[in-house]
Amino acid sequence: MTRDEIEPLPAWLAWPVRVLAVIFVVPFKLAWDLFAVVMRCIGRYVLAPVWRYVLYPVLYYGLWVPIRWITVNILWRPLVWVAEHILAPLFTALWNGLVWFVRALGPFWRLLGRVLLEMAKAVGWALDLVYRYLLRPLGLALKWATIACYRYLMRPIGYVLAFIGIYVVVPVAKAVAWAWNHSVVLLWRYLVVIPVSWAWRTLVVPPARWVRSAVLHPIAETTRRVLATLGLR
Repeated sequence: MTRDEIEPLPAWLAWPVRVLAVIFVVPFKLAWDLFAVVMRCIGRYVLAPVWRYVLYPVLYYGLWVPIRWITVNILWRPLVWVAEHILAPLFTALWNGLVWFVRALGPFWRLLGRVLLEMAKAVGWALDLVYRYLLRPLGLALKWATIACYRYLMRPIGYVLAFIGIYVVVPVAKAVAWAWNHSVVLLWRYLVVIPVSWAWRTLVVPPARWVRSAVLHPIAETTRRVLATLGLR
């Protein structure tokens, strides 16, 4: 229902509501508008000039400028001089010394490479022997054992389990399901579901409908009419 479709309040109730709205709402709104105008005037003609001509110059020239001068002239420039005249030559000398040392040990690195190559060849030869005479025979034996276990053990067990499932488990399960459906399910339906459904339709639904139509709906309608009279809806 829209605002135009809401039925207005009667005159004997609408006029007191309007009078109360004028008494309590209008003074508060006027006070709030006056407060907003005063705060805008204070911000424009007091706080803004104080910030522009007092606080900002004090903070900028009294705090920021000295801190920037101290940072640049006392901290940054000495650090740059130390980095250029001490740290850079020191690291350059260390790098050149390391390069000369590595180049001087060239024969040692070549000998170490040959030793590592021979060791890799020996390890590869040993791994080939292990695979050929140990891992491969073990793999073949494991394969034969797996096949034999499946053929002579797992497959007969599977046949036995299938026979038990078809001729024992399935009939027993069907019998249990039939007994359950004809005992527990019937008792639950006629002793719980049907009585509870009848009680719900007979004892709960009609009173709830009466409360909604006779109590809640009139209260909601009156509230909407009051709000429409006040212009809040």
